Amino acid sequence: MATSSMMNSLKRTEEVLLISTCGAEDQNWNVGVWDAKTGSLLHSYRNGSAAPKSLCVLNGECLVASSHSKPIIHAWSMLRQGQKHRKLICSGKVSCLTATPDSKYIAAGIEDKIHIWQVSTGELFSVLSYSSVELTCLKFSASGQHLVSGYRDGAVAVWELQDVLYLDPTQLEGHSPVNTFLGHGGEITDVHITLSGQVASSSLDFTVRLWNLLSKEELKMFELGAPITSVVVDHPSLTLYAGDINGNVYCIDLHYQAAERLLHVDTSENTSGFTCLKAHLSRVTHMALMRDQSKLVTASDDKTVKIWSMMSSVAPLTITLNEKVSNLAVLATPQALINPEEKPRVLIGNLKRELHNTEENKCDDIFLDNRICYKLPKLCGMSSITSDEPSVTEKPEALNESLVSSEEVESLKQKANKLKKANEEIYNFALKEIVK
Repeated sequence: MATSSMMNSLKRTEEVLLISTCGAEDQNWNVGVWDAKTGSLLHSYRNGSAAPKSLCVLNGECLVASSHSKPIIHAWSMLRQGQKHRKLICSGKVSCLTATPDSKYIAAGIEDKIHIWQVSTGELFSVLSYSSVELTCLKFSASGQHLVSGYRDGAVAVWELQDVLYLDPTQLEGHSPVNTFLGHGGEITDVHITLSGQVASSSLDFTVRLWNLLSKEELKMFELGAPITSVVVDHPSLTLYAGDINGNVYCIDLHYQAAERLLHVDTSENTSGFTCLKAHLSRVTHMALMRDQSKLVTASDDKTVKIWSMMSSVAPLTITLNEKVSNLAVLATPQALINPEEKPRVLIGNLKRELHNTEENKCDDIFLDNRICYKLPKLCGMSSITSDEPSVTEKPEALNESLVSSEEVESLKQKANKLKKANEEIYNFALKEIVK
């Protein structure tokens, strides 16, 4: 429970850092909220872990992250009236996790497939597969309309959310990305989507590449001095920041030699177009910019998080941790921390294993960020309209036959429901034993 002094600190803090570590699940805490100005710990969450590239905030009041070792997504409520900790069971271990900006959908990378669930109901709306290679990262665009996925073989794919959230059961295997980038020769370590519709991707092949989100055009490629592990671009798309496995952070002017598509960055000397900063003693795993773009936050395997001022040469504010950092995010101070007595608004359903509406005959509404309601009729629900069979008025004997067999049909339905319930109970019991 937060103390009064901590509550006062939260009210004065405009921005906070969300930091998770790679420690065991039985530690004192694995996810913490830190004051971005002072570097002090404001709040912490325990009874779970947060695997790399998996920590998300839902509607400013709930945290979700995948487990390091189990097929589980952990959920923590920031509100006192909310359920403090929940375990959501998945079909496999989640390698990366992200949420739409409106917190209505979450996307999880499980092996080589992307699972997209509706948060409030837990309904599985889509399972996307582009490659047989494991996913390494997932990011939604600021509008929530596009999802970018990175893979171990160096491929990057762009998916349009509107296209993949539909319920026609005959088209479940027909999803494909609207765009793919195949320039990298090594594992994708990070992706960043700019506000101007560009994708920055970093790779172990020593390069950072800048792509057009909606075409295959490669805008820029930067060759650096080591495998790159993280990347971020500022809001005006003026400067790109890249971190490598040696603890270096590269600050690159995106308008330097604008006519050149390929640029080799010589780390031995700084020029007007780029600088190289020895930021950490080990791999730079995460980077983020403050909302006003005046400070850069970096996290490393050396168990430190540093906040660098871009406007002066003062020493960075350093947060020292007991474990390696697995996730880093900068966000406005959530109202749930300032007013923890509020009633919960985020409802998280148990994650389903079967695709949504593949058994039920109905029409659903799906809302995207553009506030347009898309009607998604199930194809088999139109069978009475498209069928070539005569109607009941034209064939009265068919109605009599159905009335005679209705009792048998009802009996079979009851047996099927009993079997389904028994299977669910067996499945839930098995999962509880697995995740103990």
